[in-house]
Amino acid sequence: MAGVQGAIPGDQLGFTLIHEHVACGSAGVLRSWPSLYGGHEHLVSEAARVLVDARAAGVRTIVDATTFDLGRDIGILREVAQRSGVQILACTGHWLFPAPTMLARTTDQLAELFTHDLVEGADGTEIRVAVIKVASEETVLPFEERVLVAAARASKATGAPILTHSATRNRVGEAQAAILEREGVDPARVVIGHSDDSTEFDYLDGLARRGYGLGMDRLPNGAMPEYGSQGVDDRLDMIVRLVDAGHADKLMVAHDDPIWALLLTDEDQRRHVVANPDRLAFVSRVALPGLQRRGLTDAVIRQITVDNPRAWLAGA
Repeated sequence: MAGVQGAIPGDQLGFTLIHEHVACGSAGVLRSWPSLYGGHEHLVSEAARVLVDARAAGVRTIVDATTFDLGRDIGILREVAQRSGVQILACTGHWLFPAPTMLARTTDQLAELFTHDLVEGADGTEIRVAVIKVASEETVLPFEERVLVAAARASKATGAPILTHSATRNRVGEAQAAILEREGVDPARVVIGHSDDSTEFDYLDGLARRGYGLGMDRLPNGAMPEYGSQGVDDRLDMIVRLVDAGHADKLMVAHDDPIWALLLTDEDQRRHVVANPDRLAFVSRVALPGLQRRGLTDAVIRQITVDNPRAWLAGA
């Protein structure tokens, strides 16, 4: 498994958060406007501080789901990993809202880019990414379908797993799954993201029965009304219901609560920190104890936090 500091054996991934962001904004913003984040040293130091705290709470690995169009800087990810001791796996792929340059690219060109990031290295470096990120909201738009097809081709060529951003209110994970299945992707190598936003058990149950991983990856954001009617307790209750339905082997957890989130206004980022002062230790300190109080065993907790991410990432 390609980490930003080098290869990581699957059995050394440990407790893994499958959808996080060290810093996200827009393509090139970390290089062209670093003062927006308080400057390079401030950005890296704060990110390392948050991850050191997460590591003290048991976290060993995060998947940084920041694609290049969201401002990925692979060198900064490596520096933060070195300072914090948390292993970071980076992503290729594409999020929403393509720039004109990307909108003009063919499926073959997108697949070539994703494969290059996975095999050769990203952002002009030899640091390889490990995961392909794709995204859809209201529906799968034509460009987003090209990204999904390109992701499928790159995944089949390299063995890389796929992580999706999906709007559960539109059950768009089903449309993503249909395209990936059409392209011959093994559902076991795909996590349908933001699944904990859903209030519909039948939607999540259906995806799990088809073999897809479910990213219960916005757990602290349940405290914020803009993330839908699912509060934190509702999200934990849904995890328990899915476990009871036999889907413990499909569930993975994370925060998707960026350390630096310049897709948000300054005020909205402040609100995120106020709502979740534990930052990337929230799963360890709040969610997992909540699941234990609901009756989940240590073995199931380990499955969700260690075994399932390893199987998805390493194909084991």
